[in-house]
Amino acid sequence: MIPEKLKQTDQCLIQLLRDRLSLLTTSKIPAEEQLAQVQPLLASAGIPESIWTNLVNGCHAALSSVVSSPTYTTPRNITIIGGRGRMGRFFTQQLTAAGHNVSILENEDWEYADHLLGSAELVIVSVPIKWTVDVIKRASQYLAPTTALCDITSVKTEPVQAMLEYHPGPVMGLHPMFGPNVKSFAQEKVVACPGRQDDSFEWLLDFIKSQGGEIIVSTPEEHDYMMVIIQATRHFSRFSVGVFLAQEGIDIERSLSMSSPSYRQEIDIIKRLFAQSPHLCVDIMLATQDRCQAIAKLADTYNRLASLVARKDRTALIQEFENAQSFFSEENISSPKLSQENHADRHLSRYRMPVVPNRS
Repeated sequence: MIPEKLKQTDQCLIQLLRDRLSLLTTSKIPAEEQLAQVQPLLASAGIPESIWTNLVNGCHAALSSVVSSPTYTTPRNITIIGGRGRMGRFFTQQLTAAGHNVSILENEDWEYADHLLGSAELVIVSVPIKWTVDVIKRASQYLAPTTALCDITSVKTEPVQAMLEYHPGPVMGLHPMFGPNVKSFAQEKVVACPGRQDDSFEWLLDFIKSQGGEIIVSTPEEHDYMMVIIQATRHFSRFSVGVFLAQEGIDIERSLSMSSPSYRQEIDIIKRLFAQSPHLCVDIMLATQDRCQAIAKLADTYNRLASLVARKDRTALIQEFENAQSFFSEENISSPKLSQENHADRHLSRYRMPVVPNRS
């Protein structure tokens, strides 16, 4: 039997969620800005940010499935290489639900590659990073010159170079900036990297946007530079803390019972990291030499600061703090030389990608 107080609370939540869904039909406030507004309230209430984020994403997913019903005059024939993987399954589900004909090519299906790839209008490569270039090279021999080819791995420079070299047709690199557990593109970002004949991908980018997603335009080189920080060093930092906690045998539940909201949020993030495949996490850190070098530099920074702590050098630590404090000042963060919106406007009209010289 559900306690009466819990039932009443649930009823209030349902009503509030209905109100929120109604407001979302007119609100244009980005999820990040919404989070910034409620962060102090979440912290004071002891509610992890992840709960709020999941709630918001769920609302947008529900809304997009109701109010967004894009129509396509002609369903596309799409083949996803690695379509049974977790991210491959997500794209398969989304594109199938939109009315497209989606086929899957797995490792055991290459004897049917001529049929699965030769008649495809779009081929998406969704395989582990270390196999991406080899798969692109192998798949390209079966593609028609008009077939659009893209990959959705988290490294872009080498895959885009390989696609331009081995395939004469339309090429684009995509990186979904989310995990495969999401239910839709709503409130999610997808980085689109330039290739060749970008108009061939306009319908795909339009579809992602129609589902509430956001397209971020970038060169492959800029993407990979940013991912060194966004993915590799962040993964390593949280990976290191998680290994340390396990090594020390910390009673996590006991620590949570006497912790601050920010600590609970950090533990929640670390737990989500270790709920992933270890292969995925490690591959993200080791994907490129730049990532390995950046992680080594981060480790050097840890060691340098730790040595100051060991020497109890209070003055030096305060100086380090003030240097970083200046870097993260509101003026520096909120006033970039070129806003993302202006950056995109300079490089595309609607979804026109900046042209990268053909490396083939």
